[in-house]
Amino acid sequence: MWWRKCTNRSFIRPMPEKNLQQLINQLREEIAQLPESDHSARERLTTLVTDLEARLEAPDPQDHDTLVQNVRESIRHLEVEHPRTTGVLNHIMMTLSNMGI
Repeated sequence: MWWRKCTNRSFIRPMPEKNLQQLINQLREEIAQLPESDHSARERLTTLVTDLEARLEAPDPQDHDTLVQNVRESIRHLEVEHPRTTGVLNHIMMTLSNMGI
């Protein structure tokens, strides 16, 4: 497996991180398509995007469980009313798992 040294002194796999960034971008698109009246979903997903981006910038193993739990909670809250968004979140969960999170 190819590894690269990250500037934050940890070893990471480049492909899952690139994939995660693409999924974050997809999630942003989904947020933009949510109805303005759905403040709860917009806020939850915007916070999740911020958390995911922070994870990419400065991975902290202590935050892994919280991040995974936040993704799971978002899926649970959105799966009925926003199935496409839930699909993106499921892909994010798989990518995090592939990254060892």
